[in-house]
Amino acid sequence: MDFIFSLFGRFHPVLVHLPIGFLILGGILVFYAKKESKEFLPAIRISFFWGTIAALFSVVSGFLLYLREGYSFDTVSKHLILGVLTTLFSFGFYLYMKKRVDFIDSKVRGMSVGLMILLMLTGHFGGELTHGSDYFTEVLPEKFQEFLGISNASEVAMIRLDEEHWGEAIFYQDVIHPILSQNCNSCHNEKNRKGELVLSSPEWMVKGGKNGLVLDPKELINSTLLARILLPLDDKKHMPPKDKRQPSKQEIALIQKWIASGASFEMNLAKAGVEEEMINMYFPEERGFFYPETELTQLEENVLLPFRKSGLLIEPISQESPLFKISAINFPQGQKLNLKDFQGIASYIAHLDISGTDLDDAVWNDLMVFENLTILKINRVDIDGQGIDALDQLKNLKRLYLNDSDLQLSNLLTLADHPSLEGIFFYATPASKAITSDEIARFLARLEYGGYELPVLSSDSVVY
Repeated sequence: MDFIFSLFGRFHPVLVHLPIGFLILGGILVFYAKKESKEFLPAIRISFFWGTIAALFSVVSGFLLYLREGYSFDTVSKHLILGVLTTLFSFGFYLYMKKRVDFIDSKVRGMSVGLMILLMLTGHFGGELTHGSDYFTEVLPEKFQEFLGISNASEVAMIRLDEEHWGEAIFYQDVIHPILSQNCNSCHNEKNRKGELVLSSPEWMVKGGKNGLVLDPKELINSTLLARILLPLDDKKHMPPKDKRQPSKQEIALIQKWIASGASFEMNLAKAGVEEEMINMYFPEERGFFYPETELTQLEENVLLPFRKSGLLIEPISQESPLFKISAINFPQGQKLNLKDFQGIASYIAHLDISGTDLDDAVWNDLMVFENLTILKINRVDIDGQGIDALDQLKNLKRLYLNDSDLQLSNLLTLADHPSLEGIFFYATPASKAITSDEIARFLARLEYGGYELPVLSSDSVVY
């Protein structure tokens, strides 16, 4: 017989319209009646009486729905609390009208206005649970949303891939996460958690929801995440709901490819076997846009020769640009790398990889002459980030890699207002272990701090 409670809870969307009708009718009659009139008092009292009864049933059914349908309290708290207050206020109003009121006056009308405000707020937060907080605003023109300060554009991750280095992009973070963000997160985020399912991060995805795992490690290709998307649009189990934004054919194909390749949260596009035609629509329209345009002339090879002989790898970033990439990947271990030696060519360096070299925190001041530096990699270096705020002067810096270092969170936070940073990567650092959602919210740059856990696949235990 336990199912009766669940069934009654599911009647909440039906029952909730009854108190709305009765209470609005009562409010209309209060203002329709002439001042000091008595003729509508019986109808007003009946409206508030049955409005209270209907509100009580709605609160009970809503509470059962909350307990049995997987909603978190944070999600329903405003709607639930306001529903209880509306019921109590309505009942109190009915008693006041029955025992003390012989005619309509300004006090009665004031109380009626208060009750209508409570009713509207309750309905508003209930509507957010069903349709999302942007149900009304999402159809407005983007410029109008920005004018009203309600645009959600900055909250939605977008797919942006480098045409030259797209294979290095992380399949989940750079492609799948933005797709889920645009199509699923309005219902399945850490605030709403519809069905106790959150799709906004790897940690939540592997937990699944009330109905089980959405990524089944034993049979990934038949996982619920993909199966629900592939159902016909009119199927009740199809996700996203048909009145929501639907993923494109290309997006669905990418989700299929990601799941078929193992649903890894760390694998890049190249290792997953993604072909360029699947993702070329996410390349920037103009090549070379990522790096700054300069009026520098091409450097003579004899200028670069001493650097090549020292073991540095030097490559042009493109045939059209005088800028180039320098990497210390083959630099002799134990040999000191002095960035002051680069001052004569510093303005030509757009991509600098000095990972694994012998450096200290004095490096930040030495980098100030690299005016066109766009990508900086300082992985596996014994630095804690003291003085890293000097990088604010590098106006073209877009990506910063500090993985496997002693980077401290307090030093990282000084870059929160950097004018151009789009991505900061700091896996396996003290900062990655200490950062919280509050600090993440301060950054406009996309932060990559690792710590993701992969689901255990059945094939992991196979002994060959």
